[in-house]
Amino acid sequence: MRKSLTALIMGITLSSTGIPYAHSAELDARPGVVAEDQIREILSEAVNEFRTGRYRQAAARLADALALDPEDRLIYEFYLAIGHEKFIRMSERAELDTVMKEILRKYNVYRDELRRSDDYITLLISKLDARGDDDPRFSDERQRFVATQELVAIGPIAVPHLMRHLVDTREDRLRDYCRVVLSRMGYRAVIPLIEGLKAEDPRLVASVAMSLGDIQDARALPGLQNIIDHHEDDTVRRVARNARNQIARANGIFQDLPEGGMLYYQEALRYFRDGDQVRDESVANESLMWRMEGDELSYETVPRYAWNELIAEQLLFDGAAAYTDFEAFYPLMAAVLTAQMEEVAARHRLAGERITNPNRPYEALPALEERKEAVALLEDRVIAFGPRYLYRAIQQAIVSERYDVAARLMELLRDPHLAHAERLLPSLDEGLNPEKLGSVLVAALDHPDRRVSYHAAITLAHLDPKLEFFAAERVIPMLAQAVGEWSMRVVLVVDPDYRSRNAARQGLQRQGIFVITAADGFEARARIAEAPVKDAIIIAGDLIPSLRDEWGRTIEVPEQTAGGLIAALAEDRRTENTPVILSLPEEREISVTIQNQLGDRVAATVQRPYDPVQLRGAVDSVLGDDELPEVNRQARESIALHAARALASVHPVNKSQFPVADALDALLTTISHRSDPIRIAALQAIAHTGDASRINRVTEVYDELNGNGQLDDKDDVRIAFLYAIGNLDATTDAAVAIIKEAMQHPNRAVQRAAHEAAGHGGAPSPAILLHYQQQQRLDVRAPGAGN
Repeated sequence: MRKSLTALIMGITLSSTGIPYAHSAELDARPGVVAEDQIREILSEAVNEFRTGRYRQAAARLADALALDPEDRLIYEFYLAIGHEKFIRMSERAELDTVMKEILRKYNVYRDELRRSDDYITLLISKLDARGDDDPRFSDERQRFVATQELVAIGPIAVPHLMRHLVDTREDRLRDYCRVVLSRMGYRAVIPLIEGLKAEDPRLVASVAMSLGDIQDARALPGLQNIIDHHEDDTVRRVARNARNQIARANGIFQDLPEGGMLYYQEALRYFRDGDQVRDESVANESLMWRMEGDELSYETVPRYAWNELIAEQLLFDGAAAYTDFEAFYPLMAAVLTAQMEEVAARHRLAGERITNPNRPYEALPALEERKEAVALLEDRVIAFGPRYLYRAIQQAIVSERYDVAARLMELLRDPHLAHAERLLPSLDEGLNPEKLGSVLVAALDHPDRRVSYHAAITLAHLDPKLEFFAAERVIPMLAQAVGEWSMRVVLVVDPDYRSRNAARQGLQRQGIFVITAADGFEARARIAEAPVKDAIIIAGDLIPSLRDEWGRTIEVPEQTAGGLIAALAEDRRTENTPVILSLPEEREISVTIQNQLGDRVAATVQRPYDPVQLRGAVDSVLGDDELPEVNRQARESIALHAARALASVHPVNKSQFPVADALDALLTTISHRSDPIRIAALQAIAHTGDASRINRVTEVYDELNGNGQLDDKDDVRIAFLYAIGNLDATTDAAVAIIKEAMQHPNRAVQRAAHEAAGHGGAPSPAILLHYQQQQRLDVRAPGAGN
């Protein structure tokens, strides 16, 4: 059976490429056939040598074939011809190990190229319902089985081809077989199918909904609920409702199913927070982002590290467009856009320290520079959310343990016009008050992660120094500590017990050490690959092997045990000089055994349960006075520099005793009739009065001057008007229209001023904010993917 299936898939493959494998007469008529024929003959001899037990001679013949530099296609054919089982048997021989690895590499290269071929995928789909083949080995059922298996192996990129047949009324059998393939593909097909729910053809939407119901993956619930709530076709809504109920029951949430807006929000939050499951999804979906245009589904490859934030962004925009009154979307959207900037910035800093070429193209410095430039404009979009949503975004980032995002958002709030400190910070009498959005900054002063507490103090110091707010007395001591910051070290903690991981992280972060955690050796290697700069690594001595085969037996992999992980780290150029600290379990007998086995291979040992002082002492003892890696040193000095500037910005005489508002009428007259320098100065003075009642006069003058062409090529005047609008009231209809137009002005400074006006000027309605974000949404999917 296996041989006939191998022959079948080989026949399918060769028919897709037009290559007749077995007919030498045809080969002789093609250019280069002599070399190909010779290579095939040598490969055949190698297999015969292996069958007779002459393994060295088999290895030599395979090496001869590889020396002729065969095309990857020929090696792919060879692999299919001998079959997977024989390939494994050959690979297990030590004499053949080296050559078989090279054959496997060439096979994989061609297989991956072939599986991305539209012609190959189309041919496989046609084989799902092919009939009448003359070859008795290739029965309908066998063809269908092999084609199904191969389409499932191809994965998400086959989904657009399969979807085209879901509404083909001329081919009922093929439509059913395509649905079977999608069901067999399972969770790998879910994300492209969710995008397929946006199709214009209601029949296609219904078919996609049925396929999602077959797969029963909870990720489809937001999209299906949106169809139920908003689609015009009753039949489509009924099909979507049946699919939603089927999925909800299968996942045990039918009784407690949230409404549509909350479903979108929860799913976007899950992607924003990242985690093992999200990283598995990224791999399974090959870091692809999908786009539905009409009834055609297309995809783009994105950097893997950005995939989760891009998925979260798409969910938030879809949810906000469908459920316009659900305001929780906007703080999370601000945090997600900020995370996209911070992710690439952190990786760009690390790339400067890298001494080896990265394995992944999106980690290369040119790709990171391309993406960093592409996402730079996202900062404007974040500012446009305004203080109401930015304070909540900081809170969301802290709760989600995205402290890098929280720090970046706090940097934006150092603009006093954006922070609205006098209105949003809690007073001395109010204390920490959830109704005062600025309470998140005050509470952050006590956060155990020093990045959060330092940036909170720096941000508060940039605001009005005369403003009295709750816990203001803690700002200067925290800044003094930040100015003297020296201990921005990075430690990786590997421990299978989540309670121990959390205890180590909290204990060290309170002492100014940045901690990254991993549950096992595999996750630890992944964290090192993402950010190789680690000062020390703490490894639990009782790591337990967790990887098992299909029969439940433990698979021996070095990273699963403490000893194996220590050895693997010692052989890795990124960590060969990184000191390792061994943590010992509480059980004394086990602890002694582990210490006897591994104690001489590590720099220090600590005992669990973790004691913060003992942990810090162990880290200090192994690092001593070693100079920090450049990236960590830069992070330390950046915080100290920001703290010093914050202290320098505290000037006691920054409020005027003069009532500028008394001159407001004269200023408003001036902006209509005077020269540009006087007009600019007058607009700045008007802005500083903060009198929202005069916004209509400012917007009238702007519209009049703009309509007469008097603002053409006068970007500085336009920027001054936007500054005044943002400080008076940016929520009126006229102000919103001016800001929307200026956001798309060709001058970059005008664009920035328009976004700042939107952020400075109060709290726009969710509808206006959504319009801003939809109009200004950046397509930053492809940049930096290294394609």
